[in-house]
Amino acid sequence: MTPELEAQALAILDTLTSTPFGQCIPISRSFKDVTASASIYAVRHRELGLLYVGKTRYSRERFRDGHKAFLWSWLNLYSPEDIRLLLYPLDFVQLQTLSSSLEAIIIAAAQPPYNARYPARD
Repeated sequence: MTPELEAQALAILDTLTSTPFGQCIPISRSFKDVTASASIYAVRHRELGLLYVGKTRYSRERFRDGHKAFLWSWLNLYSPEDIRLLLYPLDFVQLQTLSSSLEAIIIAAAQPPYNARYPARD
């Protein structure tokens, strides 16, 4: 991991955590407000912050069929109004060459409670 890659990942994490909750995308059945583009995304709780971080090639499709973070937040009895989604768009080069590394650095730094623990990332 290069210092530049780590700095880029931490800048993305800063965006995912510092964007006001009101600017995040509300959860819906259709996810019509979610772009179709590639992104690193965060599932956030209004008060608890990051619950889950991931990456996807097709953002809207990733959520239309469900996501474990939404199920887990429901099981934790969180109000749907307190759960939102935030996307950080990735360009083609970032998606093809850096997305897994960026995701791993962000998860290691933030340790969101809904992300599985992978030995390679610890």
